[in-house]
Amino acid sequence: MTEEKSSSSDSLYAEKLTKVQDFEFNEAVAQVFSDMVRRSVPGYETVVELIGVISAAHSRIVGRPLRCVDLGCSRGTVTQSLLTQLTHPETQIVAIDNSEAMVKAAQNAISDERATFLTQNILQSEIKNVDVAVMNLVLQFIEPDQRLTMLKKVREGLCDDGLFILTEKIQAGDEFVDYHHAFKRAKGYSELEITQKRDALEKVMIIDSLETHQRRLKEAGFSQIVVWFRLLNWVSLLARA
Repeated sequence: MTEEKSSSSDSLYAEKLTKVQDFEFNEAVAQVFSDMVRRSVPGYETVVELIGVISAAHSRIVGRPLRCVDLGCSRGTVTQSLLTQLTHPETQIVAIDNSEAMVKAAQNAISDERATFLTQNILQSEIKNVDVAVMNLVLQFIEPDQRLTMLKKVREGLCDDGLFILTEKIQAGDEFVDYHHAFKRAKGYSELEITQKRDALEKVMIIDSLETHQRRLKEAGFSQIVVWFRLLNWVSLLARA
């Protein structure tokens, strides 16, 4: 079963809601998440594919099969990219999410025995001897005062030559926000859907500036922090241990 076949079209905010509830990664969101994220995040599929490509290149450089952790794995899209590109049979990928619905969807989509799925809060997860750690659109959902603690945990769990890939929505000027909304309209979302989704996320997804991310990564102990992808107000950073 592929992720695409097991996911539905996103119409969660298509009808006028009496009260817009705070966004959560529940069963309803899990069912439509693949469609939602591809229609909401510019460059999402490219980032996911290249996470696997970058990891495979790192494996060739260090000369060993990798142990990876997908922190906040949702439906397992990044995990699948890693499995596709990291062909060595001794590759190990631990995919973790605190949403039981998301983990079940990932398990249904991926049958590769090199992947282990855990339903956990990543703030409490063990991270140890990891070659590549990934947080793809996850840190923005962690309480701001816990983000440095999370990043320090990742840094301490990386091997000396390990890589950390962090993808986030960032604060940007009104022009970029307007372009992002135009992107969502082009993907078929109505003004009502855009507005209600924004309201649902307002208190749940707290975004930082690029400078804040870079400073926090340095404070957590990472080196050689580079932006390897940016499209509108979405960015992915590569940080070395």
